[in-house]
Amino acid sequence: MSKLCQYCGAEMDNEAYECPECLKKIPGAEMLMKQKEAEKKEKRNKTLKITGLAVAVVAAITGLTFLVTFLTRKESDIYMKPVDAYIEGCVENEYDKYISAFPEFYQQMFNQQFAYIVMGEMTDDEEKIRTADMLYHDQYYRSLASEFGTDFDITYKIYRETRMTEEDLKKYQEEYASFNPELLSNDVFEDGYEIAVTFTAKGNLGSNNVTNENFRVVKINDQWYMMDYVDFLYVEEETNLENK
Repeated sequence: MSKLCQYCGAEMDNEAYECPECLKKIPGAEMLMKQKEAEKKEKRNKTLKITGLAVAVVAAITGLTFLVTFLTRKESDIYMKPVDAYIEGCVENEYDKYISAFPEFYQQMFNQQFAYIVMGEMTDDEEKIRTADMLYHDQYYRSLASEFGTDFDITYKIYRETRMTEEDLKKYQEEYASFNPELLSNDVFEDGYEIAVTFTAKGNLGSNNVTNENFRVVKINDQWYMMDYVDFLYVEEETNLENK
C-alpha cells in the first residue's frame, strides 16, 4: 500500500523519503534517514560479530584437530605414503600412482622390464614403452580382480619397524648407486626404515597374504619411496610374525 505526497498528492512508496513527482522531502525525512542508517549499521555490526565468532570457532576446531592429528601421528603415516600410492594404483588401476611409489631410477628399470614382457623386445621408443606399461598394469589389475573379486582391496600390517642408521643408509646408497654411478650421483639417502610387514589382498572371491620381513622405504632428496617390489598374487607359506 502506498502513501500520498502531502504537497502534490502523488503516490509514494511507503519507504520513500522524497516525492518522485515534486521532489519534496516528507517532514522529518532527515531524522528518519539517519535512524534508518543507524539501524543498518547496527545490523551490519551484529552480522560481523556473528561471522567473526563463527570464524574463530572454526579456526579453534581446525587448530585442535591439527594438534590432535600431529600428536597422534605415527612415523609410518609419513614413510608409508609411497606404499599407499602403490596400493591405490593397484586397486584403482592407475599406473602413474603405482609407479610413482618408486624412485626415478627404479621407475625407468620397471618401465623397461614391463615393456619387454609385453612386446618381447627392448625399445627406446617412449611412446611404445608407455603403451606397453599401461597394458601390463591393466593385465595385472585384471588378474587381481579375477583372483580376489572386482571389489578387492589391499591393506597392510606392520609388525616391526627399524630406523636405518647413517651407516646403514650410506651402505645402501652405495649399493643403489652401483647400478649407475653417473645417473645416481645426486641422489641423497636422508632417512629410511626396514620393516616387517604383511600385505593382505582381499575381495569377495578370496584373499592372499604377502609378507616381507625386510621391506625398505627410503627418503631420497626429501621424498619417500618404497625400494621393494610387491606382487600381491605371490603365494607363500603362512608365517606368524607375532610369535617371533
